[in-house]
Amino acid sequence: MRVVAGKLRHRNIDMTNLETTRETQDKVRGAIFNMIGPYFDGGRALDLFAGSGAMAIEAYSRGIAEIDMNDVEPKAIEVCKKNCRSLSINAAHFSSLDYKKFLAETSVKWNLIFLDPPYRMNAIQEILAEVYPHLEKKGCIVFEFAKDSIYPKEYETLVAIKDKTYGIKRVVVYQERS
Repeated sequence: MRVVAGKLRHRNIDMTNLETTRETQDKVRGAIFNMIGPYFDGGRALDLFAGSGAMAIEAYSRGIAEIDMNDVEPKAIEVCKKNCRSLSINAAHFSSLDYKKFLAETSVKWNLIFLDPPYRMNAIQEILAEVYPHLEKKGCIVFEFAKDSIYPKEYETLVAIKDKTYGIKRVVVYQERS
């Protein structure tokens, strides 16, 4: 896997190779960033179910100043750390907690939040409820889930502004109502 664009373009990213993790492929990652950016001027991003950290690393490569990666699987966080070391990313923070505990223990707010939970969780509304208070005004949530999942078109002040299907996955982008 490689970084698609930005200052780290074409650099390699190791994958976790865990059964519990689905890596977002380069082509889909590129399409997602074309939907939401594609480039940023600072800000902070969270990859809540990080896996290899590819989404956060891509955001950093495209201009996000600081990234946070969390995954309940310690091996996944070790891969995130290895990827950040090999790419000389010093503005990265790592955690290996259940997502609810992670969010409960932080007061950080993010400009950009990536959500790609295991499909078996099927807790879209519940995850949005936990994440929503941590989103900066004018922030963006990118949520990946199984293509046949039922999801809310609106949540609190958020509205689904993009909805695309890629193979077995659906990507929905939420932002505040204008």
